[in-house]
Amino acid sequence: MTLLAMIITIVSIGLIAAGLILNEWTSGNKTLLARKSARRHQRWRIILKKYENSDGTVPSGLLRLFLNPESLAAFADVSFESVEYLSSAFCILYKNERALCSLFGGASDDLKSFFAYTLSTFQITDKEHNSYFAKTMLTYLSKDSVYLRQNALLAIYSFGNESLVIDAFHMIKKNSFYHNERLLADGLLTFTGDKVLLARCLMNVFDSFDKHVKIAIINFMRYEGIHDHDEKFMAIASDTEEDIDLRCASIRLFAKKPGLKTSRKLICIVEESFDSDVWEPASVAASAIGDYDDHDDNKEAIECLLKAIHSKWWYVRINSSKSLSKLRISQGQLKILKETGDAYAMEELSYAMDELQAALDNI
Repeated sequence: MTLLAMIITIVSIGLIAAGLILNEWTSGNKTLLARKSARRHQRWRIILKKYENSDGTVPSGLLRLFLNPESLAAFADVSFESVEYLSSAFCILYKNERALCSLFGGASDDLKSFFAYTLSTFQITDKEHNSYFAKTMLTYLSKDSVYLRQNALLAIYSFGNESLVIDAFHMIKKNSFYHNERLLADGLLTFTGDKVLLARCLMNVFDSFDKHVKIAIINFMRYEGIHDHDEKFMAIASDTEEDIDLRCASIRLFAKKPGLKTSRKLICIVEESFDSDVWEPASVAASAIGDYDDHDDNKEAIECLLKAIHSKWWYVRINSSKSLSKLRISQGQLKILKETGDAYAMEELSYAMDELQAALDNI
């Protein structure tokens, strides 16, 4: 065996040995962590059992357990193991609301974030027992950490108070923070109160919010199927001077909401902008029209889409072809399209029709 081969062999054996040692150490470490977690959970079972029939008054030393993230997680886990544990946990949270908020005052943003998230899981909707929690969550919205702000919002949604949600959105605006509209919309969906009432309250102050919050409100209503304010949103969708993202969000609200009047509005949007530099509203409207196939006459919509399918913008063309396939375009109209000589448009429509048929066959 050459010297080089010997060196390679020795190094290989060393790496294998190191890997085995690391694997054994990791396995042992996982076992140790599991044991510690089990002890924390058992400790909270004993504590919650002890204070099961009390008013929630506990020693300050016990409250300090909440400052340990692993212990806080164990508290939440154990609380939902039984009705008795949950009742005891609520008593502790209710009785020590102010003390807990004060306790976390000097904690790191990460720990505050976890505290806010934990509160959101308990959905404390009683105003008598969440006023200090609510005030604390609002102060968290002035922090730089997006994780802290997001979890504070989740806690606020869980309280089920419409006015508090509006205050929270105004707080974000006041501090000029950007908060992703998808996070805001998804958060609004977790609201524990009356969502229709929440929508009404948000619409009362709709114009005071920035674009991102407005889009979140529109998307929230779309996901929830709330159409009490369609007139305003159709005005936004049709306004060529309005922000493009707001227009598109408003147009999406009308997808899957059949109606000849709305369909004609969408057709107008497509016709006025399918070949313009501001093509996005036409693309979204072309897609939405495809869901309006349950009224008697699709002729106007089909004629509109047969023009839009020749757009210079790819997204307008592809969405027009998909909608045409849903609206059951006739053989005569297919022939007319073929005679235009736009091979790309014909190819896109054929592909969309095949794709739709394949989806229907799999149902």
